[in-house]
Amino acid sequence: MEALEARNLFSVNGLVAVITGGGSGLGRTLALALDANGASKVFVIGRRESKLQETASLGLKGSIIPVVGDVTSKESLKAAVEKVAAQTTHIDLLVANSGIMGPSGSAPPKPDGSPATVAELQEFLWTPSLEEFSQVTDINFTGAFYTSVAFLSLLDAANAKRLPPVTGVLSPPRPQIIIMSSNAAFIRQVSVAGYAYGGSKAAATLLTKMLSTTLLGHHIRVNGICPGPYHSEMTEFIYEASGISGKGISEGSFPKQFIPLTRSGAPEDIAGLILWMAGAAGGYLNGSIIVTDGGRLSAMPSSY
Repeated sequence: MEALEARNLFSVNGLVAVITGGGSGLGRTLALALDANGASKVFVIGRRESKLQETASLGLKGSIIPVVGDVTSKESLKAAVEKVAAQTTHIDLLVANSGIMGPSGSAPPKPDGSPATVAELQEFLWTPSLEEFSQVTDINFTGAFYTSVAFLSLLDAANAKRLPPVTGVLSPPRPQIIIMSSNAAFIRQVSVAGYAYGGSKAAATLLTKMLSTTLLGHHIRVNGICPGPYHSEMTEFIYEASGISGKGISEGSFPKQFIPLTRSGAPEDIAGLILWMAGAAGGYLNGSIIVTDGGRLSAMPSSY
């Protein structure tokens, strides 16, 4: 059956997508994957125009369109929606991907290797400003919420253009929001990711589930991705602190206690995931949280 061939199961031909945080990291990889596999338009939103242009220049098919925008500003999001709406009647996929790291949550041990005292831990955790802490939530959680709300009309427009179903024939996937969370949402052990980051990603994960329920009757699907370690501009410091050279994608790069597969996530991993979720193969997903972390959650105190 042709329907079961990979070229049909994972096809994104003609797809119209919007990706926030598309100027670097996973957002860039997602944009390049959709572009390379036939998406008609991939709008990448971010604050740094030069990085967005760089993403567009790397595309193979020329479908990537930069749009400057800030997910922490409702006015900026509204302007971004207007720019997108001027170039398309609808969108099939929205990836709320913008994110930042936060203050570390682990007080460094003493020179002799002994743990910090309560007083030292208190001082360490008290040091970051409220603004520094809150900025993480503003982008990772609040930004994802308002991004999702801002593009609802364009997602709904994708439903309006659908043809009536044909008995016995699989209908094309409904429009979808994908919220980029993190496996840190489930990890109980506080690491360099810290309280602000882990808490914001836990909130983003619950947001995914809440929005999927809210939008059920409107036939707009909502799913989440929770990556583990993937090399990017944002995570570079973790690799450096761990003594990992390069992107760490070959087996043996990480100790198995840290990542059971002993490697970092690679572009192929996240690209394959988005093609599955955005294609016909992922059309039955709704309210799902997909973890891609090489087994890291299985090796740490966590709940999923």
